[in-house]
Amino acid sequence: MKKILITGTTGFIGKNLLNYFLKKKYFIFSLLRKSKKNIKFAKEYKINKNFKSIIFSDMGDLNKQLLNYKIDYVIHAATHYVKNHKYSDIKKIIESNVLLPTIIADLLCKKKIKKFINFGTVWQHYNNKKDYAYNLYASSKQAFNNIINYYKNHFSETKFYNLLISDTFGKNDERKKLIPIIIKNYKKKNTINIPKNLSVNLVNVKYITNVIENIINKNIKPDTYVIKDKKNLKIFDLINYLNQKLKLKIKINWTKNISMNEKIINFKTINFNKINDTKKEILNLFNENI
Repeated sequence: MKKILITGTTGFIGKNLLNYFLKKKYFIFSLLRKSKKNIKFAKEYKINKNFKSIIFSDMGDLNKQLLNYKIDYVIHAATHYVKNHKYSDIKKIIESNVLLPTIIADLLCKKKIKKFINFGTVWQHYNNKKDYAYNLYASSKQAFNNIINYYKNHFSETKFYNLLISDTFGKNDERKKLIPIIIKNYKKKNTINIPKNLSVNLVNVKYITNVIENIINKNIKPDTYVIKDKKNLKIFDLINYLNQKLKLKIKINWTKNISMNEKIINFKTINFNKINDTKKEILNLFNENI
């Protein structure tokens, strides 16, 4: 049985990965910082015989605990995201996005793990400018990419995959992101303010889990890949489509604010199955949540 360590399992992408792989024939280690919330989370999954939580109090404790387990693959989905950081955010950003994955890589590469899959962000190369980080969060993600180069050069037994993600959506999304915000306000019959020219690139988290499983099971070349839809989605067009399909219309106040229509850098894409119609998948989310 393949043994996978997943970080960030309490987050949106990490939890989807955890639930997906537990339904398959994999043994999953969930890496969790010690807190009441995370201990409660681990207890909910403890009933599954193929689940093991590794709850650590500090980085030294993490290092000691990881020595006890045989792990084949690492999926690093943990992150600390802040769009516009304050001084008080700096430590958490560096610890989560640089220090934590470096400690994991340093120890487990020495134990000859097979593959290390790292989640990054297209904001590391903002608006199609290579190595031009949009914010400190993106810069910290890029810093770990540079650290990965050391492990690539010195531990040839381990294959490294860096996946640059744009924006995601899917079931049970409690983040303060565009799609869950629209759904939440739709249920409450509230009016939402959205720039009329807003355009985003959205990928269903289900597709990301498919990409990860194929990386684990197939002979995919280690590299940096972008996971994205073929084209950006205009939110004005999305709302018009949804309002034609839904019984009650979404209440929108279209604003004239200048909004970002980001150009995504042209790294290799990684495609195993065709991405489904994004508009239809978002419509399904509305229907499931009404």
